[in-house]
Amino acid sequence: MIRLETEAHFDAPPATVWQVLTDFAQYPVWNPLLPEARGEAKPGARVAMKASAPGSAGKRFGFTATLVRCEPGQALEWTGGVPGVLHGHHYFRLSPEGAGTRLVHGEDFTGLLTVLFGRKRIEGMRRGYEGLNRALTERLRTLAVST
Repeated sequence: MIRLETEAHFDAPPATVWQVLTDFAQYPVWNPLLPEARGEAKPGARVAMKASAPGSAGKRFGFTATLVRCEPGQALEWTGGVPGVLHGHHYFRLSPEGAGTRLVHGEDFTGLLTVLFGRKRIEGMRRGYEGLNRALTERLRTLAVST
């Protein structure tokens, strides 16, 4: 297993961050890593997604994710891929921090392709995850200004 993990802090409560993360219909508006997601944010739901991999010249990769943890204001997690070949467990874990929210955002990668790609190639995707975190910061600021 190779873990790719990032952290961020937002000046918004966990409930607000949760609302943005689970509003899949709005992903095309703000989310550069996952510009498309269709489905409901509920445990066991299958969500059709498209990921935009960093350095792929705008290429998008489609997959179906299964939500495995969906706890309002605390955690949104899904799995996807082909077990044994390339499988990911993507997570957003929220916790209150001061007047805002601490986010731990990452993914655990398993499977044969993970071994073939190696840690360096997986680490090369870090900027995409950090880009999502920055975009989420901007989305939260935009929503705070408009309310």
